[in-house]
Amino acid sequence: MRFSNEIKKDINKVARFHYLDKHMCAAWNRNRSANELRLLTGWVWQSKLDNQYQMGLKTLTAAMRDAYYTIIEQRSAPGVVNRIRRVA
Repeated sequence: MRFSNEIKKDINKVARFHYLDKHMCAAWNRNRSANELRLLTGWVWQSKLDNQYQMGLKTLTAAMRDAYYTIIEQRSAPGVVNRIRRVA
């Protein structure tokens, strides 16, 4: 999905983005408690408007797309509605 510069500006007004690298993940995973999930590398977006966030997105475009639909459109991103059944 390609965003126009205007849409990118709108997204950046309401969300911030950063990348969790292997060093950040390793530090978190060493110090996490037993009931906390392991952290994985990837892009994270955080809403500037409230406490919403999403992590583990492998590209910045995916993070921007997710933030756009979640914060601006306030709906789930479009996706596959019906899965094709696999016949073995």
